Amino acid sequence: MTMSEFQKLRTPTGGWVSPEELHDVLAEEGYSGTERKTFLKSLLTELAADSAHSSTIEGANRALLEEVRSILETEQAKQGNVPMAKDEL
Repeated sequence: MTMSEFQKLRTPTGGWVSPEELHDVLAEEGYSGTERKTFLKSLLTELAADSAHSSTIEGANRALLEEVRSILETEQAKQGNVPMAKDEL
């Protein structure tokens, strides 16, 4: 995934969108199950990298990060996989 693919998840001020807006983007884009999972994993990596550059994670960023994790854990549970570990940031 390139940064341009995440532009739709950035606000005009450069922050990340809310968890609700993430759901809107996922619905609008019409990702297949595999594409959705790949996109969310890439987004999770991007969010983690973003937070690594800052000493604190802003509330909106933390909320989006938690929502992405929640979606991925739900998808994994549906497939009978063990949910991913919750790393502390």
